Amino acid sequence: MTTVFIILGIFAGLMIVLQVFIAVGARRQRGRQIHGIGGPLGAAISSGDRVLAYFYTPSCSACRTQTPIIERLQGEYENIYKVDVAEHFEAARAFGVIATPTTVIVEEGKVVEVMVGSRNEAHLREALL
Repeated sequence: MTTVFIILGIFAGLMIVLQVFIAVGARRQRGRQIHGIGGPLGAAISSGDRVLAYFYTPSCSACRTQTPIIERLQGEYENIYKVDVAEHFEAARAFGVIATPTTVIVEEGKVVEVMVGSRNEAHLREALL
């Protein structure tokens, strides 16, 4: 029984370290200029407008709950882009995405906010303003 608690403690510790690693990585992206992104997302970033780039994978359970919210917002706002990390690995790498879902807000070609994990609709609406 003690072994089980030790294993659970180690697992919990590793999860905390992973969350800190993700948060530090996200913080480092703020203010970074984004270059080399093609297609519609690249054009939107080059325009200088505020852009929301949502990075996801179809197999991610958190992404499956976040995606309908993003799709609803796409119907209301311009410059919201869904990026499947498996299909567009280079774009994810350019944004420094290390976990999904990750939502990145870019304005004037620079990262202004990085949100790792799911967010509610109100938080995303606020980030778009």
